[in-house]
Amino acid sequence: MKFLLIATLIMSVAYADEKKEQNLEEVKQKISANIDQKISALQAHKGCVQGASSKEALRGCRNSHKASMKKIHEENKGEKEEWKAEKKAEREKRKSEKQSKK
Repeated sequence: MKFLLIATLIMSVAYADEKKEQNLEEVKQKISANIDQKISALQAHKGCVQGASSKEALRGCRNSHKASMKKIHEENKGEKEEWKAEKKAEREKRKSEKQSKK
């Protein structure tokens, strides 16, 4: 009986560690993708600024860069809200499971 309990405990700990590692990899990928988006927007802005021949052209570069960054921020904000909702649902699920075991 004790052996079964210990084996179950070890397997659950191993599963939790594996899930945390998988979640960490997903988070790292999303962060890297967001950074890549910002880098490409900054490179486009730099190219625009270097190619500008007048003050009006610089103003246009600034406005287009501002719009592209706003779009990136809005997309990331949506992803963040989804992530928060998922985490809240997971917490509620664990809480209800914990209460049902009592």
